[in-house]
Amino acid sequence: MRKLAKLIETELEKQDVCAVYNSHLGRVWPRSMGAAKRKQLIKGFADSRALDVTFYDVGLCAIFEKKKASAKSARRVLVLDGHHDDDEEEKRSRPRRNRRS
Repeated sequence: MRKLAKLIETELEKQDVCAVYNSHLGRVWPRSMGAAKRKQLIKGFADSRALDVTFYDVGLCAIFEKKKASAKSARRVLVLDGHHDDDEEEKRSRPRRNRRS
């Protein structure tokens, strides 16, 4: 398990995702184990290392990536016109006007 964790850590330093295929997963979580149980254990492994994991069932491939900030703590602003307005908060608190055609 330590080797797998190190492999994932090393790959995530170089790129955004690390794909781990069934041949590697099977060394830690044997294929004889039920698929649901394997996925549950792999998810626990990812959670314990602050990683997200996505599964692809064709040959069972697990894609690991660093956890993203939760929507509650992350503040994203989409700027469409290339300008950022400092009074964003004021704009949000203004009542919306109804437009009629």
